[in-house]
Amino acid sequence: MNSTSPPVALTDVHRPRFHLTAEDTWMNDPNGLIRHEGMWHAFFQNNPLGSTWGNMSWGHAVSHDLATWTNLPVALPFSETEMIFSGSIVHDAENTSGLGTPGGDGPLVAVYTSAFTPSHPTTPGIQAQSIAFSQDGGTTWTFHADNPVLTRDSENFRDPKVFFHRESSRWVMVTVEALDHSVHFHVSDDLLAWEPASVFTHPGLDGGIWECPDLLRVPTPGGGDDSWVLVLSTNPGGPAGGSGTYSLVGRFDGRRFAADASPQPVDLGPDCYAAVSFSGVEGDPVLMGWMNNWAYAELTPTDPWRSSMTLPRTLHLEHAADGTLQVVQHLVIPEEIRTLDLEVQDASAVLAVLDAEAPFRLRGELPTGSSHRLVLRFGDGEREGDLVLAVDSDGRVVLDRSSAHQEPFAPEHTHSLPYAPAQAGATLSFDLVVDRSCVDLELDGGRALISQQIFHGARTVTVLTDPAA
Repeated sequence: MNSTSPPVALTDVHRPRFHLTAEDTWMNDPNGLIRHEGMWHAFFQNNPLGSTWGNMSWGHAVSHDLATWTNLPVALPFSETEMIFSGSIVHDAENTSGLGTPGGDGPLVAVYTSAFTPSHPTTPGIQAQSIAFSQDGGTTWTFHADNPVLTRDSENFRDPKVFFHRESSRWVMVTVEALDHSVHFHVSDDLLAWEPASVFTHPGLDGGIWECPDLLRVPTPGGGDDSWVLVLSTNPGGPAGGSGTYSLVGRFDGRRFAADASPQPVDLGPDCYAAVSFSGVEGDPVLMGWMNNWAYAELTPTDPWRSSMTLPRTLHLEHAADGTLQVVQHLVIPEEIRTLDLEVQDASAVLAVLDAEAPFRLRGELPTGSSHRLVLRFGDGEREGDLVLAVDSDGRVVLDRSSAHQEPFAPEHTHSLPYAPAQAGATLSFDLVVDRSCVDLELDGGRALISQQIFHGARTVTVLTDPAA
């Protein structure tokens, strides 16, 4: 087993300490996120043979605290006839599937997309939903003999997220027909036989493809019936260009989802895709996304490992000024990260000089009554590079990484989508985590999150304010 937490050799200058990465291969979408018997499990799309997309399998890592991750062997490997695309894991505590040991505590059941290859003897090129199960808490897995358990004879039917709906006492599967811009709901008594329940579409989300849906039960502020949030990723059509993730607040009756609001970005940055929640969590959901973008994912300069996950974030709801419900998220920040509270003023000043090779956290309040910048200047002399948190003359906030890289990177994806606080001219809280190449920013008490990759390769960083720029 290999932990992501020990200090990393100086030759691996971009690998973060607290963001999950594969040991030495490619990763993309988080899959099968689950908290089980006190342990957080993160499975993920993985190419066990290389650092670019292909040979898709499920990698596996575990954590006691959502901060320090230990990589385990590949959980669900590809074969000549089947790649293992995205999906989810549930604990079948009552053994409704019959796949567990009689008298045991029920198996873990992974529901995933079988992407059948051209070599498959009967359904080449088809995507269908299949299952595997584990009777040892997720260490070893057995593929179900009668896979797939659900098919539409489609080439783009994928990404099953499964949960138990207690009011109807049935399992619910949420999937997408990726090219048709539609979310499909199926229900089951036993995780094996599925019947169609409904189809959801929305004209406000018309990205190139839809992927990785998740339906979250979220407590309603002030009490009453729980609310529901549909999370959905699009590629392209993301908030900051390329791929990205959105949420819709609404209602769910066990068969149908109805949206009560327009889609809103889950993350305003370019590097949060396929964000889904951990099952096995009561109360506020905990989500984690792939910290990359399909516009440039295979170009990130971290070979042989490539890509990381975002920091986890909890998702809540609050009433907006107009009475509607809006999503609020809070980063789950490791306690070990050095924290510096800043007094940001409308005047030029050097606020701190930090070790850029160690994770750090900056907190404070941004004045939004005039344009100014909070600058993180990496390195010195000819190798300087700036990550800029900028407030414009209208009080909008943008995270700009255009000059934060040692070498040119993603020149068409340099800025986050601007965030405009509801109250113009007021101060705005920020909570910024920099973990080598990974930047997570929480703004305005969690009303906006921004995820960005930067590739600076510097040893020091100077934090300064620059109102004139």
